[in-house]
Order: sequence, then C-alpha cells, then structure tokens
Amino acid sequence: MVRLNSIAFLFIALLLAGAGAPPVMAEVKVSVDRDPVRVNEAFQLVFSLDHSPDREPDFSSLQQHFIILNNSYSTGFSFINGDYQRNVKYSLQLMPKQVGEFMIPAIRFDQERSKPFSISVKASSSPDSQDQLVFEVLADKTEAYVQSQVILTLRLLSANAVSGYQFGDVSIENLDAVIEPLGEVRDYETRIGDRPYQVLEKKVALFPQQPGRLEVAPLMAKVRLLSMSQFDLFRRSGEIHNLRSQPVTIDVEPIPPDFKAPYWLPAQRLELRENWQGDLDALVAGEPITRSLTLVADGLTAAQLPELVLAPIDGIKQYPDQPDLENRQSDDGIRGIRVQKAALIPGAEGRYRVPEINLSWWNLEKGQIEVATIPERELIVSPAASAPAAVSETPAEALSPTASPAVEANSFWLWLSLLLACGWASSMFYWWYRTRRPTPLETRPLEPPSLRKARADLRRACNQNDAAEARSALLAWGQALQAPRKFHNLHQLCAAFGSEFTQQVEDLNLSLYAGRRGSWQGAGLLQLCQRLERLQGQERSDQSHLMPLNPVD
Repeated sequence: MVRLNSIAFLFIALLLAGAGAPPVMAEVKVSVDRDPVRVNEAFQLVFSLDHSPDREPDFSSLQQHFIILNNSYSTGFSFINGDYQRNVKYSLQLMPKQVGEFMIPAIRFDQERSKPFSISVKASSSPDSQDQLVFEVLADKTEAYVQSQVILTLRLLSANAVSGYQFGDVSIENLDAVIEPLGEVRDYETRIGDRPYQVLEKKVALFPQQPGRLEVAPLMAKVRLLSMSQFDLFRRSGEIHNLRSQPVTIDVEPIPPDFKAPYWLPAQRLELRENWQGDLDALVAGEPITRSLTLVADGLTAAQLPELVLAPIDGIKQYPDQPDLENRQSDDGIRGIRVQKAALIPGAEGRYRVPEINLSWWNLEKGQIEVATIPERELIVSPAASAPAAVSETPAEALSPTASPAVEANSFWLWLSLLLACGWASSMFYWWYRTRRPTPLETRPLEPPSLRKARADLRRACNQNDAAEARSALLAWGQALQAPRKFHNLHQLCAAFGSEFTQQVEDLNLSLYAGRRGSWQGAGLLQLCQRLERLQGQERSDQSHLMPLNPVD
C-alpha cells in the first residue's frame, strides 16, 4: 500500500512539473526569395508558422528601411506520414529604400518571435551593366524660375518583352506645382552596348508655383514581362516586377528683381500676332470689322497668358468677345495659345489711329527681358450710304396716336406679368425661409472647432481680398473639411475638389506670383467653398439617415 502511494505521488509530481515547465515554442521560419537585393527593386519576405496567431502581427518596424508594397496572408493543410499539419504564411513584398546592410527585425506572432537576420542591398545597376529592368525619372533642368516649365521624363527600359505596365503618379509634397501630362506613352526600341531594350517613355510638365527646392518623390512602376510558356496562349501570366525611381530635386528661383513688367511670363518663345477679318481698305462708318489678337508662348499654359488690354480709340466702339484658350502638347512641352477677338464699329468717316500693343516677357534661352509688339495702325473709314427717308420716320409713326390700341393691349399683359412676378417672389421668400430654419439638434452634424476657425479665417481673407492670407487659409479649410484625409499642398486639394476649384486656385496663384497683386477678388472663391461645404453636409446627412444593415428588433 505504501509502495502504491509512493508511485501515485511520483506520478502527480511529474504532472505538476510538466505543467509548470514553459511550453515548447513553435518555430517561425523566415525566408527571402533572394539575397543580396538591389535598391528600388522589390523582393519577397515570407514568415511561416503552424498556427494562426490571435492578433495580426505588426510589420511597421520594417518601414524604417523598406517600403511595404504588398502584404498577403494564406493558410493550408497537409498530411505527412499520417500526421495532420497546418501551414500559415505571411508574404510581404518589400522594396529597399537605400544601399547598405540592413536588419530584418524580429516580428512577434503571439508568444513566438521570428529570428532577426541581415540582408544586403546593392546599388541599382545601369543598362551598361546588362540590367534586365531599369526605371528612371529625369528632369530637363535642375534649376528653373517660378511658374516656368520643367519637363519630367519617366522611362522604363526592359531587356525582355513587356506585356503590361503601370506608371505611378507624380507626387510633390513640399511646394505647390501644376502638373500637366504630355501626350500618351511612347513605345520604341533602343540599343545599349550590344543589347536591345524596349523603352516605354512618358513625359510630364511641371510648373512650380513657389520658389524653393522642389522635391519630386520617388515614383513607382509595375511591369509584367511577356510569358514564354507554351501553355499561356495569350502571354498574360508573365512575371510581375515592381520598380522605384530615384527622387528628383529642382531649385526654383524667384522672379528676377530687374523684371518690372505687370505680368511674369517665363517662356522659351513668345509671339504676338494681329489679324483682321475684313477689308481694311473698304471700311465704312457704322459697319463692324473683327480684330483678332493671338498670343502664343512655348513653355506656358494658356491660363498663364494675360489678357491683352485694348486701348480706347476715339470715335470707334470696341466690343470684345470671350477669349479662346488652348494648350497644345508635344514632347517639347506645352504651347499656350490665347486668342482675343473684338468687333470694332467706327461711328463716322475719318482717319483713326489704333495704338500699338507691347507685352514684356522673360526669354529663358537668353536669360533676358524681351518685348513683343503689335505696331500702331491707321484706319481710313468711308462715309456710310444715306438711309431711306421712310426709315427715319418709323419711330415717329410708332409714337403717333394711331398706335394707342396696341398700347392698351400691352398694358393688360404688363399687369398679368406683374401678378406672376409677385407670386414667384412669394415662392422664393418661402423657400428662403425654409432653408434658413435651423435643423433639429438631433440631426444637425457636429462641426469640429478646426473647421469653424478655418471657415472664419477663409471668409475674412476673401472679404478683404487678401490673396496671401486666403491661400494659407484655403489649405487649412480643405484639411478640416476633408478630415481625416491629409493634404500637403493646394495641388492635392485641387485633385479632390475638381476643375472649378482648380481654376479658382490658379487665379489666386496668378495674383500672387504673376504681377497681379491687388487685382484678386475673393467673392468667387468664397461662394464656391460655401457650396462645397453644403454638398458635403448633404452627403453626410444622407448617410446618417441610412437604415442599418442588421436592424435590431
């Protein structure tokens, strides 16, 4: 009996010892598809374990030296020698940010941790070293004046045939810049050394709106190579590569101090032309003739070209038309064209002097001020043909007493129109009263204090026509309205709010940097921002009234 109790005691002791011992940790296996890797080229990092963790692992520590392009999770089951096993994998696609030896840190999966290990990142090779894929972004200049054109060339070179590709968007966060695409992607072949390359090339024009150091963030490109498998009939399942370019920096200079003209126009070439639609040798008093002024600038958009002010001409009335604006795109950049037409009507015969037009601009190729001129012109106007007498008597006949029945008939319609106008005015007052009534507190969306302050700052700047204050207040207002979205500059805000908002921002920039200080009026911008707020408020109100997907009884 004593021996039996001793055995039982020993068995219990062993159980307790086993329970108190630390559990056997499952191993987390780590693997990469290659080592070393090249900077700005993607590689795959895989964590493998035999169970699904209770919490998602945190991979943020990898972002110090790598860009996480993709993060996927997969699970599978297998039977080996009659044993059931589960396989869990976390696959990450990473891209190194710089050259060097870097540590893949330990990652926690519940109670388990992966083992840290180092990986070597080599410099990206050039096509001269027989690299298979190269993605580069090149600027046509490293120094530029504010609001002048800078051309970026995105170029992908592949030693193998490409079946699909995608270029990332150009991103500039530290300065405001207008970005204009230049046509479609060009596809051609070139040879470097003794090796042929397929080239995919895209060009983009930048117009920095502020002086300073402009930084173009590294761009991404995704490339699918043509499949060589005989089972892939459509050649669409080839290998996919993710590439990253180097950053580009450009020093943006302010307007030269010796440029005193009212409009800042930095261009490669600028031309001012005049055209008359009609016979200048057969001008007749009272008959119109159309004058067209065309302004063409290489390296400027049409929105940057100023309005050509027509000097008054004594004895001739001028009726200007709306200008026609056009941007023509080519590999050399943007050519902005502005066409202004005006109808001229001389009041009497005689000789008239049309004043000359001068426009100062900055020649980027020569680095100096130049003046485009339309010389003055003399117009000789012949007298008009005499009109028939009956025509001059018509107004007197219309006022004679015989026209009284028509006047009486018209008075009936006048009173009827007045009655309808009163009804319309009453309807508008009722609509205005309903819209001004405050919404119930339980349905009114709460506004963050930051939005109220930003709205007040923007309203004050617009009412005072202060372009500089409005520009800074506009960014704060957009960030508060679109929270929690982040905006670093007005260009990103324009992409979110559309073309009408973009035009208002361009007008604001022109008043600050194109020699138009004091001409900006803030009423249009303020009205647009108020309309955008109402639209967003309606969207949020509609969403708040939606029924829940799983209503509770």
